[in-house]
Amino acid sequence: MIGIEMQESMARILLLGSNLAEYRRFEAMLSSIQQSSFQLLWCEQLENGKAEIVSGNYDAVLLDCQHQPDTALLLLQETLEQGCLLPIIALTAEVDNTASQQALQYGAADYLSLDNLDDYVFQRCIGYAIDKSQVEKKINQLNLYDPLTGIPNRMLFRQTMERAIELAKTQQISLALLLINLDGFKKVNESYGSEAGDRLVATMAQRLTRCVRKSDGIARVGGDEFTLVLEDCHGNDDVALVAKKVIDVLSAPFTVAGQGLIVSCSIGIAIYPEAGESVDDLLKRANMAMLEAKTQRGSQYNFYNEDTNADAMYRINLEADLRRALRNSEFEMHYQPRVAIGTGVTVGMEALIRWRHPTRGLVSPNEFIPVAEECGLIVPIGYWVIQQACEDMRFFDENGHDSLDIAINLSFKQLQDNMFVDTATRIIEQSGVDAHRLEFELTETAIMSNYQQTYEGMMALSKLGITFSLDDFGTGFSSFAHIQRLPISALKVDRSFVRNVVKNDDDGIIVKAMINLAHSLRLQVIAEGVETLEQVQFLWQNHCDQVQGFYFSPAVSATDFNLMIDQRATAAV
Repeated sequence: MIGIEMQESMARILLLGSNLAEYRRFEAMLSSIQQSSFQLLWCEQLENGKAEIVSGNYDAVLLDCQHQPDTALLLLQETLEQGCLLPIIALTAEVDNTASQQALQYGAADYLSLDNLDDYVFQRCIGYAIDKSQVEKKINQLNLYDPLTGIPNRMLFRQTMERAIELAKTQQISLALLLINLDGFKKVNESYGSEAGDRLVATMAQRLTRCVRKSDGIARVGGDEFTLVLEDCHGNDDVALVAKKVIDVLSAPFTVAGQGLIVSCSIGIAIYPEAGESVDDLLKRANMAMLEAKTQRGSQYNFYNEDTNADAMYRINLEADLRRALRNSEFEMHYQPRVAIGTGVTVGMEALIRWRHPTRGLVSPNEFIPVAEECGLIVPIGYWVIQQACEDMRFFDENGHDSLDIAINLSFKQLQDNMFVDTATRIIEQSGVDAHRLEFELTETAIMSNYQQTYEGMMALSKLGITFSLDDFGTGFSSFAHIQRLPISALKVDRSFVRNVVKNDDDGIIVKAMINLAHSLRLQVIAEGVETLEQVQFLWQNHCDQVQGFYFSPAVSATDFNLMIDQRATAAV
């Protein structure tokens, strides 16, 4: 290993796969940077690359894809598939050649063309990749671990479960998922306060951690719910022994206000592959088994079986109701205002679908959207949303509000529909609205589900004047190159970061970094989920562009939205 000798505090960059001449070139480029903060180390052999990358000794990697492109790209793919968060920048001969595009598709943070590389571009690319990586690592830490208990949260549980399922499938072994619910949590909260409830959850997490093997995956997936993943389990009897041990440990007295309380728990168990072959199936069926256990007195455990399949029937009935809802026009559009934080003026709104069920009343989108996505109904529902939003835009225009933009959420399922661009274009053109005032919101997950198809669709729609925003920013992974290539005009900071932006210094630092990053890319920043004046003040002080949330208004019908804007205008006069 050869390297430029610099201070140990400097960012360490691994140059992988390049020859000596190219190393000298980068060495000279770094040496020419005044007050350089980079340390370059060189490894010529790609065969040693994976070990070096995962060693944890570097802040970024320059991967040469010129000499052995297939080997380099395979190394890139394998490394990132194993969960490596290190930013890897591909080195290619030309701009936008096959190797550079493949590198981005495989997950490279960015790429550099060696033909026309200068000191400024090199320094900016490296600096951006490292800065973004540090933000993502902090976000990843906050996203993957529960702050109260310190154990993995739902997101990390899902990743762990997916790896466990893949291993079980490869080795043809069973695994068990235990869903553990604390029966007395609500009562403790109500009787002794939320602080006691938090202490109860933290105590139960510690007890679980101590009573199981290190190889068993524990996570907190809800307020009073934990999961336990048992890999390579040998029969239901062994799993039952673990469930009994968990019950014994959690049932030990818990002291609060000088009193010893015994908190019961209910455990639902789903076995792979009998109960399902995916994370969602196993979690759903473990939940069904847990609900069955709750019907019995005291702490109990219950294995999933076909008798507990009532939830499946519920989903079948819900799908049938959704099909009827489309035919009978049971959906409604509600709108939540987006406010320019500098002036307090409502400049637009987000369109949010609601379902007025004939017997149940308003049904939450959180309940029916996942079912609609599973069964494919999200595509026709999405077309209805676009058409209704266009009709409501005409309504707002007729009432004197012809400067308001409307943002519409798109599902990744819609983007996978080959007819989406043509159908959306036809709806918008027939409606006669100004397409420049329409904005489509996409999540990072939706964009990356099929990047090339998404890119082509966005470019075609942008020709109509439609703009795009990146929704739930900070909860997914997208590279500088991706954001730069796509016609994105705004980033939306996810409500999970806004919620504690005043109370939690880490969240505040992350939101500041997001705002600065977006502005450096010449993108607007929209913060969602704003509920307090303190949050508004923080966002204003840190130059956020727009905000939306309950502090200003919940989502309301088009008629109520129009009335609200009229009242605000009257009050201003």
